Amino acid sequence: MQWNHRTESFGGSPKSPAFDGILLQEWDERTRKLVGAVKNIFAGSPLGLVEGPHLFKRDGWYYLTVAEGGTGYDHAVGMARSRTIDGPYEMHPNVHLITSKDHPEVALQRAGHGQYVETPDGQAYHTHLCGRPLPPLRRCTLGRETALQKCVWREDGWLYLENGGPVPELTVPAPGATGTVAERVVNETDFDELALPPEFQWLRTPVPSRIFSLTARTGHLRLFGRESIGSWFEQALVARRQEHHSFRAETVIDFAPDTYQQVAGLTHYYNRQKFHALGITHHETLGRVITILSCPGDFPNGRLAYPIGSGVALADGPVQLAMEVRDNDLRFFWRGTAQAEWAAIGPVLDAGVISDEGGRGEHGSFTGAFTGMFAFDISGRAIPADFDRFRYQALTV
Repeated sequence: MQWNHRTESFGGSPKSPAFDGILLQEWDERTRKLVGAVKNIFAGSPLGLVEGPHLFKRDGWYYLTVAEGGTGYDHAVGMARSRTIDGPYEMHPNVHLITSKDHPEVALQRAGHGQYVETPDGQAYHTHLCGRPLPPLRRCTLGRETALQKCVWREDGWLYLENGGPVPELTVPAPGATGTVAERVVNETDFDELALPPEFQWLRTPVPSRIFSLTARTGHLRLFGRESIGSWFEQALVARRQEHHSFRAETVIDFAPDTYQQVAGLTHYYNRQKFHALGITHHETLGRVITILSCPGDFPNGRLAYPIGSGVALADGPVQLAMEVRDNDLRFFWRGTAQAEWAAIGPVLDAGVISDEGGRGEHGSFTGAFTGMFAFDISGRAIPADFDRFRYQALTV
């Protein structure tokens, strides 16, 4: 895709002047170099924002699939074809092969940006990105997801969704004798292995030993407190993706802060300006406390809020932390070593803001929410926090 950095006044007034068309250049397999002139072969439809091209040949036609409309609610898969690889390309009879942009009522929204695929027995499918927004504010806590649609080739030589229109189906039969995989609704680790389970990720650093260790204390994940949970740079945060609209996450933390500058605990996290966190810290008069830190995506200010103020005083020893997200609502819980029952703490928080659309709107980001463990120590002493298990469980509301 060619990017036009100039203003609209240079080239008329297209809807999306920066997305300037799809470029083609020849690849020389022998020399392994691009050769010849670069040609702009396709400007896209009036929807604009043409990008993400895929090119394939079938029955003498070159087919070009592209993404259009941006990754928000106007997203679409466009298709065009030509008898020659460098065009001119004619648009699909429906213009867009896949899109939900004119159907806000369907489950799969933001549908676009995919690729044509065939099974070994010749069945046609098309992948695409999408989102499953929560009503009423249409916020996608699960981020951009990947879907697959069954397609058919018609007598006119064009590819269509099997349902005949551009709107993607929520359920698509698997091809042939493909088996099914049971969904894993509970996922738990005790951190007894020497490597993190593959579902966990961390932020930015190529030197993870600076932010965590699985050997410093047997059976524990040790996080070394680094910069704040709102930092652009080095954060000690280990988390996994939210996979369900409703879930419960639990952990056990052993942490002994001696200043309010040291905080560690459990978080529902999107980025440095969109998170809720249940943390253990130190208060000058209350001693060790449990409190809530919240940053609900107030871009560009990103101010930190404390829904329960200084928090609740804690006895010494490990503390169990939990959070439950049920669609748009989040509630934190805790349990000390002497408690038989979990205790709710703080108000119901807006979980929907921990989403692609929260804060900056639908084009702000598209990675989805995470839940996990964090620690920071802005005194610069890198005090450790030890976590001896993490449990994630899907919930039915």
